[in-house]
Amino acid sequence: MTKALIISDNHGDRSILETIVNGWQNKVDLLIHCGDSEISADDPLMQKFIRVAGNNDWHLGYPDNQEQVVGGQKFFVTHGHRYQVNFSMTPLMLKGESVGADVVCFGHTHQLAATMAQGMLLVNPGSISLPRGQYANIGGTFAIVEATDQRFVVDFYNRQSVVQKELHQEFTRKEQ
Repeated sequence: MTKALIISDNHGDRSILETIVNGWQNKVDLLIHCGDSEISADDPLMQKFIRVAGNNDWHLGYPDNQEQVVGGQKFFVTHGHRYQVNFSMTPLMLKGESVGADVVCFGHTHQLAATMAQGMLLVNPGSISLPRGQYANIGGTFAIVEATDQRFVVDFYNRQSVVQKELHQEFTRKEQ
C-alpha cells in the first residue's frame, strides 16, 4: 500500500503547510503539492513535497508536471490550469493515461473531488486556504489517498487534520 498526502492552493499560507507537514510527514509515503503555494522552490519546507507550478507560481522555479512512482503506484502531479480543469476532465485524463498514471493529482479549482476515469484515480484535494464550491464551509481541505493494486481509498481532512467522514470514498480497481 502507498499512502500519499495531497495538498494544493495554500496561496502563501506557509504556516498551514508547516502544521500539516509536521503532523503527517512520518505517517505517509509521500507529500504532494499541486501548486499555487506562492512559496519559493528553494524553501526547505517546499522541498519536502513533490511539487509543481500553479498559475500563481510561474516565477518560482517549479516544473509544470511531475511523475513519481512509489510502492508500484505512479502519481502524475500538475496544477490543472494547463489542462482546462475548470471546464472538463478530459484533457487531464488523457494526459494521465498517456503517462500511465495510477493517480492523477491536481488543484486549481479550489474544489475537492475524487473520481475514477480510465482506471485512474483523479483527485483534487481542494484548497487548504481558499476553498470554493459545495464544501467551502469546511474551511480548507487536503486529501489522503491509500493506493493498492486492488483499490483506492480517499479521505479529505480539514485544516485541523480532522477527517471529514462524510467525504470518504473507496474505488475498486479493475483487473489489469
